[in-house]
Amino acid sequence: MLVTPDNRRRITLPAEFKPGEPLSLEPAEDGTYRLVPVLAVPRHQLWAWRKHVLAGVAESLERYHAGEFVEGDSDEGQAFLRQLEAE
Repeated sequence: MLVTPDNRRRITLPAEFKPGEPLSLEPAEDGTYRLVPVLAVPRHQLWAWRKHVLAGVAESLERYHAGEFVEGDSDEGQAFLRQLEAE
């Protein structure tokens, strides 16, 4: 796609970019720039986006979908919760 800035250095973005969504203008090593859609994350929630946290969540979801879980209200689940509380 080719875009040309107007006399005020503005360009029209494709429809995939929604009005009002923040973008990051990221310079590349070759002198070009990339427009990257971003989401604003409140500072107190940044911990959830760290690589090790995301990896842990992904692993937990994989194990859940593989059937590796116990129901919290089952006897086994209640025993597990009691064990956690004791630690």
